Amino acid sequence: MRILILGAAIALLATGGAAAQTRTAQFAVRAQVVADCQITAEDLNFGTYNASSNATASTPVTLRCTPGSGATVSFDAGASGNPQARYMDGPGHLNYQLYKDAARQDPIDTMGAAFQLPGFSNTGQLVTYRVYGEVPASQAVPAGNYTDIIRVTVQY
Repeated sequence: MRILILGAAIALLATGGAAAQTRTAQFAVRAQVVADCQITAEDLNFGTYNASSNATASTPVTLRCTPGSGATVSFDAGASGNPQARYMDGPGHLNYQLYKDAARQDPIDTMGAAFQLPGFSNTGQLVTYRVYGEVPASQAVPAGNYTDIIRVTVQY
C-alpha cells in the first residue's frame, strides 16, 4: 500500500511540470454616437373667437437632443408667407401672432430664423417649451373654421 501511495505521489510530481499553457487576447468595444434630435408639437387651439376681445392660447413643443448637439429651432410663416403678418385661412383671413413668452411681448416673427429655446440645455433631457399665440380683437371675418399649419424645424 505504501508503494502504491509513493508511486501515485511520484506520478503527480512528474506531471506537475506539464501545467496547462495560457494565451490572452484583447478586443476593443466601440460605438459611434451621432447627433440626433426629436421634436414634437401639438395644435394651438384658440377655441371660439369673439371679436370683442383678444383670444389667447399656448401649446407645448417638446425637444430632446443628443447632449452637446447645439440645437436651435425655427418656425415657418405658415399660409401667409410672412411671419410678421400671420393668418389662418378659412372663409376669410383671421390674423394671429406667435410668441416666445407668456406675456406675448417677444414675437416669433422672423422667417426661418433659428433660436435656442429658453430652458433648453442640450443635456439629452426632454425639454418642454410653450409657444404662445394671440388673435387680436376687432377682426371682421366671416363665420367658419380657420386653420394654419406651422412647420417647426430643429437644426443640430
